[in-house]
Amino acid sequence: MEAGANENGPVDGLAGGAVVRTTASTTRAGDWALVLAAAGIRYRLDTADGRFALAVDPSDRAAAETALAGFDAEGAPESLPPAPDLGASLLGPLAAIGFCGMFLVTGSREGGSRWFEAGAASAQQIAAGQWWRAVTALTLHADPLHLAGNVVAALIFMSAAGRWLGGGLAALLILVSAAVANLLTAAVHRTDFVSVGSSTAIFAALGLVAGMQVVRRLRLRTRRGYAWVPLGAGLAIYAMLGVGEGADRYAHLFGLGIGAAVGLGVAWADLRAPRPSLQALMGLVALAGVTSCWALALR
Repeated sequence: MEAGANENGPVDGLAGGAVVRTTASTTRAGDWALVLAAAGIRYRLDTADGRFALAVDPSDRAAAETALAGFDAEGAPESLPPAPDLGASLLGPLAAIGFCGMFLVTGSREGGSRWFEAGAASAQQIAAGQWWRAVTALTLHADPLHLAGNVVAALIFMSAAGRWLGGGLAALLILVSAAVANLLTAAVHRTDFVSVGSSTAIFAALGLVAGMQVVRRLRLRTRRGYAWVPLGAGLAIYAMLGVGEGADRYAHLFGLGIGAAVGLGVAWADLRAPRPSLQALMGLVALAGVTSCWALALR
């Protein structure tokens, strides 16, 4: 690079100049020189043995280091900070145990159990005012295979939500999201469509985690275009597991979407996991909600 006459550019005559950077890259040396020129700092760029040395007047060394450090920070690729992790969560195992225990009480749908007659998510009956079926249906499973699939999924996705938010808060958010999803499903069908199963809550948990991950990525300065990858992953899981034969596609999709919206809101508001006593209270509120809905269904 040739010396110029611009007082803010490269100059000769920096006798005893302080070297602030060295590199073998022509591009990097040019970038550093432009940074100093933009900051109004005189510099000299020397070449020797295939390496470039950037020197400034000793009195400008601190300002030059600050300017170059700022450039390095802006240009460096960011890495995602670790997601909040409260450690192993009991939410998934407790939900799995609850589903299994309920199945022992209710039996399968083919047995003509009164529980299915009273608690299944019948679109017609929900539209008639029996809103509690949007909750009670989450605790019913048609057969052992249906139960097994949701137990495994709960251990994965509900536990993940619990690790991030704590078991009580996650349980409450998942329950509300899934209940709203079942109500929307009933509004869409407007027929005698009937469904049961906790899979709506499973997809709500998946959406909750995906939504929080999106906000975590959007807060980066770089590569924000990749922020929506978690939602894409959630939709891919929906495509693999949520649209099979006999699956309630609307309920699964609404569960995923509402869960994601709640997750976005929670993360954007920077809502943190509350202390253990509040977690326990929220968990009890969620359990009381399910119990109350069953009381209404069986009255």
